[in-house]
Amino acid sequence: MGRAPSTGALVAALVLLLGACTAANPSATPTPTPSRDPNAFNVTALLDLSGSRAPNGAPQRDALQLWADQHSSASPRVKLKIVDVASSPAKTALELRREAVEARADAIVVGVAVDYDDAFATAVQLAQVPVLFTLPIPEPATRGGGWAFALAPTPSQLARIVLDDAAPRSGLSSSLLVSDESTTAIIERTALTRELARRGITANVATIGAGDGTQMLRSLLATTSVVLFAGTPRSYLDAARTATTGTTLYFSYLCELGDIGDLRDAAPFALWPGSRWIAASSSGASTAARTSFVQTFIDRAGGRPTSVAASAYDALALLAGAAAEGIDSAAVRDRLQSGTFAGVATTYTFSPSQHAGFNIGDLALLRYVGQRSSPAVR
Repeated sequence: MGRAPSTGALVAALVLLLGACTAANPSATPTPTPSRDPNAFNVTALLDLSGSRAPNGAPQRDALQLWADQHSSASPRVKLKIVDVASSPAKTALELRREAVEARADAIVVGVAVDYDDAFATAVQLAQVPVLFTLPIPEPATRGGGWAFALAPTPSQLARIVLDDAAPRSGLSSSLLVSDESTTAIIERTALTRELARRGITANVATIGAGDGTQMLRSLLATTSVVLFAGTPRSYLDAARTATTGTTLYFSYLCELGDIGDLRDAAPFALWPGSRWIAASSSGASTAARTSFVQTFIDRAGGRPTSVAASAYDALALLAGAAAEGIDSAAVRDRLQSGTFAGVATTYTFSPSQHAGFNIGDLALLRYVGQRSSPAVR
């Protein structure tokens, strides 16, 4: 994957467009307002179902549709709309605006990698509907709460759990941080570098390109005991398969199990952070709902759910619960930010000052334990 394009100008333009939506323009022809089903709560999910940006949105789509099918007779009825933003930062920004303003979505689920900077945060605030993110973003709460909610662990939380585990294995000063500089890689590289700096360590960073990654990494893997891969693992897999005893590989929370499935042979050496409740070796404390979700997802999609897919399933459950007493956007937002919800990925707790709701006690390092095994808690 190449370097992710800058989206600052695109999002800034979106902010201007959203702000302009409320301005009077007597010379314009009024746009007909879409008719609404008063018994429906309209939720739009923005996913990457095509293009090169990772992770692919197919597991999230399957999880969202699974929840919608299971709750088709609920009231209010959650009316799910899935939009493919085709791995385009520009289309992500434009569809966020269009669904909030023109399509009149009651809530939006963003299941794609975004650079959650000040401009993007402002665009979310201007949308004036709850926006739930299933991929890691920084704590999104603003004064009074705001409209963004993070269902995944934050990048800084993920960096801490990975480095806490890596530190006893080898001096972190000798570890290697590898980035392909994709959108997700930049986010994770930044978080890992900051966490290392907090511990008084200067990160040893290797940046790879699409053409030289495998050859460069093979030599590095042979001489480094701890390797931290920033971003989704697709760029690193060919080299990672050559890892031998003595090298520990840490992958991203955004692992797609189909991509890393053949690393089962390197089970003792490859780990990644994820929800303990989607792993095969979860303890007996797992609820019936969690167990049912994992099995039903396997039956429907043909493979185990990722942590991100579980968060997508939870997104609709969270929104439906918050909309049960009325679908007014501000009221739904206020209910979301004042409660605790037991989902299948974790138990989420939100408040006006905390909109990153993932319970870090449910975050674990996962690994494969055999050639035909499912992911298990390390």
